[in-house]
Amino acid sequence: MNDVATKIGLAYTLFTPENATLKCALANEGAEVLLVNDESALFSLDSLAASHSELGCLLCRSSSLSRSLCISYLFEQQGVKTLNSHAAQSLCGDKVLSSAKLSSAGIPTPKVLLAFSANSALAAADKMGYPCVIKPPIGSWGRMVCKVQDKECAEAVVSLKSTLGHFTDKIYYVQEHIDKPGHDIRVLLVGDEIVLSVSRHFKQGGFLTNLSSGGTAQEFPLSSEMQETAHKVGELLGSGIYGIDFIEDKQGNYFVLEVNHAPEFSKSSGTKIGEVAKKIAQFAIASAKN
Repeated sequence: MNDVATKIGLAYTLFTPENATLKCALANEGAEVLLVNDESALFSLDSLAASHSELGCLLCRSSSLSRSLCISYLFEQQGVKTLNSHAAQSLCGDKVLSSAKLSSAGIPTPKVLLAFSANSALAAADKMGYPCVIKPPIGSWGRMVCKVQDKECAEAVVSLKSTLGHFTDKIYYVQEHIDKPGHDIRVLLVGDEIVLSVSRHFKQGGFLTNLSSGGTAQEFPLSSEMQETAHKVGELLGSGIYGIDFIEDKQGNYFVLEVNHAPEFSKSSGTKIGEVAKKIAQFAIASAKN
């Protein structure tokens, strides 16, 4: 194994449990690990430092989507493979783009109406029917995701969004509410292997299942249909590392809610965090060879 193949970069914002475990897993698999902290590193727009250009692969684990997109683009322009690719991150990071991509490929997803003004957003909510969900097109950890019970609630949410300053707040993503049976399912796909599948359960009194919002997780056996859908998502986005969120209605139908480009896994994997990190490390090293 040559130096290029074994030198793996880890781009990050915070040294989270996932990133710390990944660093150890990469080293244990024989890789030389280069830490790239996006808070302090400097990036040249015309060339990379020699230590960066020798990388066989860059694992993109930045907490910021905008930083990750910039970094992955720059590294790819210099011939460094990134996981995930800039193209895949661009799709996963924007719910509008990812929903459209999944739907056009025949992957079952909740219905979405898109609006660009407050009045049309209210019309979209009325047309979708109540309850519905209004969420930002870009964001994570369930932030600003609102279950809208009626028109009065929709008016309050849309009014708030219309006064916020970021341009994405003027993009109204109105989604069908799926009355899920108390949980959703997170699948971690690494290359062509499903390495983790868990159900994530509501925090009492809420409707968000995000573990960062107080949800709890337990192992979940996937049906053959869900496994097939997860692999189809990976093929659609390109080989990489994806956190695929499934949602189930009370009739047993499954939908892909969203796909995460830099999935967290410490809380969902529990004592298996080291095993999951090992799978990712092995995939990154194998990707660096190809």
